[in-house]
Amino acid sequence: MNFGEMFMSAMASLLANKLRSFLTMLGILIGVASIISIVAVGNGGKRAVVNALSNGQTTNTIQILPKELVVPGLPQPGQVLSVSQADLDIAQQFSGVERVDYTITGQTNVTAGTHTINASIDAGPDYLNTLAQFQVIKGHMFQASDVVAARPVILLSNTLAGKLFGSGNPVGGIVTIGGTPFQVIGVTASQQVNLFSLFLGSDYAYMPATTCQNLFPTWGITEMDVQTRPGVNQDELANHIVTALNVNAGDANAFETSTGFLTTVESTINRVTSILTLVIGAIAGIALLVGGVGVMNIMLVSVTERTQEIGIRMSLGATRTAILLQFLMESVMITAIGGLVGILLGTGVGVAVSAITHVPTFVQWPVVVFSFLFSAVIGVVCGLYPANKAARLNPIDALRYE
Repeated sequence: MNFGEMFMSAMASLLANKLRSFLTMLGILIGVASIISIVAVGNGGKRAVVNALSNGQTTNTIQILPKELVVPGLPQPGQVLSVSQADLDIAQQFSGVERVDYTITGQTNVTAGTHTINASIDAGPDYLNTLAQFQVIKGHMFQASDVVAARPVILLSNTLAGKLFGSGNPVGGIVTIGGTPFQVIGVTASQQVNLFSLFLGSDYAYMPATTCQNLFPTWGITEMDVQTRPGVNQDELANHIVTALNVNAGDANAFETSTGFLTTVESTINRVTSILTLVIGAIAGIALLVGGVGVMNIMLVSVTERTQEIGIRMSLGATRTAILLQFLMESVMITAIGGLVGILLGTGVGVAVSAITHVPTFVQWPVVVFSFLFSAVIGVVCGLYPANKAARLNPIDALRYE
């Protein structure tokens, strides 16, 4: 019996018991689909987070932060926890700097009527008109005059506005923060302004920096935004500014640019997603092994059912090797078909998740190849014992079996 005949014989055996064959390969199918979809969703989420962080920067702006905010921990004596006015003045002295602005970030309760939501507050001067990475969808952005006069005006993110005002139009409405009434002048799409925003949810309020400083005098400046002049080498300028700030603070690690921040965050995200993918992938791998046990069990049943057939083939000259390869072929075909269907299902799950969450998913072909090969290896390993049992049958005993 050549390879083609063994293949056709194995296929005929599987088709003769369609339901049993499907149920046998179900464990392999689920295991492979789980591995592919988990890795695809994990990679997509990781890229989405990193891209969101990168998109929070503008091409002509250097963002500088106290390093304690980048690598949080217990504050040490003398450690820099915020940006001071002296730091802003130092940055402004460099020749390549157009202007230096800042952002104040914090969290507090925002109340409208009977609804109170703990929201993130972003506050800055009029530079937010040009640097903000969000879109005003209702009303308007605050103006420079609002900053100068420290007016109690505020913009709400779309999600926060919905929680506070329901389906009504919040523009012109009043919210209370720290006992002070604020007039809502606009609603923004639920996007983030700065690097911290990504980690603080989608409930946001935006106000002039002067208003925020009057309301929350203990809040420090969390981010320095240095707008550069055209043609300036930003990396070189950023290094010079950070060095000057660190010298002034007496700490070589007091400040860091957003580039260093992104590197730190991306490294952390990679570690977390790798661990989660490994753990969940291991669980999916266990599902593959359980599926392999199911394949072995069904193949043993098949050997028992076809004992007389094996005896007849041996009596007609079939070698033990041919019998072994025939049953091994059936086992590998079950797991290989299950693996292929699992690949299609896992890819489909990734596409569905992307369509529902609007987060892109990325199927890695090395993972696809590994999953398929692993399923085929399981077929070989788990099919070897039943196939060997079939090949070692005594032809005379096999013919007498009922």
